[in-house]
Amino acid sequence: MRADRCDLNSNYYTKIDRTKAFVDLTNKRLKILNLNTISLQTLKRIIHFASKLHLGKVICNCDTESFETLINAGFTQEGKIDGYFKGKDAFCMSYFINSDRKICSNFTQKNLLVKECLNVRNTYVYSKINPVYQIRTATENDISEMIKLFSTVFLTYPTPIYNEEYLRQTMNDKVLYKVAVFDGKIVSVASAEMDKENLNAEITDCATLLAYRGKGILANIVHCLECDLKNKGFLTLYSLCRAINPSINFILSKQSYNFTGRMVNNCNICGTFEDMNIWVKNIN
Repeated sequence: MRADRCDLNSNYYTKIDRTKAFVDLTNKRLKILNLNTISLQTLKRIIHFASKLHLGKVICNCDTESFETLINAGFTQEGKIDGYFKGKDAFCMSYFINSDRKICSNFTQKNLLVKECLNVRNTYVYSKINPVYQIRTATENDISEMIKLFSTVFLTYPTPIYNEEYLRQTMNDKVLYKVAVFDGKIVSVASAEMDKENLNAEITDCATLLAYRGKGILANIVHCLECDLKNKGFLTLYSLCRAINPSINFILSKQSYNFTGRMVNNCNICGTFEDMNIWVKNIN
């Protein structure tokens, strides 16, 4: 077992047996990153390792071949991402170390929101907004303004989006950021974290300044991200969005994403652990 520290925060990657994992102290969880021929014994070692660190949850996206082994180790399926592995489905699996971590609060309210979202599914139409907002790919020159926007919208966030070096590294590597600009000012942001190996991308980091919400700006950014990703050859888009936030859930449903599950108390956002709804869209 060895560990490699990340430069940007206290989270780090490690290997348990031959299995790579990400120790996510920010969100008090461990994510298994590769499941090739993983054994029940290795899974038990991973759970023990996470328990000693007082983490509340172990998560992973597994294929059909690993599913039964994870079930035998005590994992439960919280959702599914159709087409995650180059067109093959992934199961969103979780092992709850902390029993409190698996309690979904306001369950009925959250399910009612999903039902309302599904009633307007596939109704999005791209439209020009008056006054006109320019949507473009973000550059390094935008980073300081993006950080200011993120800091305004989110009290806490699962990834270090307030860190200039983190945004610079991801922008030049694996994340496509798009911004909406009005009168020379960035008023909305969203990104796509690209898994080029498996041809999937996660729509994330969605934020709009309060004064500019309800105008369809973020919906148009998500649409522009999709167009770019489709041109790049990606097959599957998905998003883990706050189960209590109506706007982003409605945006995704209107743009023909399918609701496929809910990750309970999955990450630390806006000051507390929150459930994240899973929305999936195949674009091939």
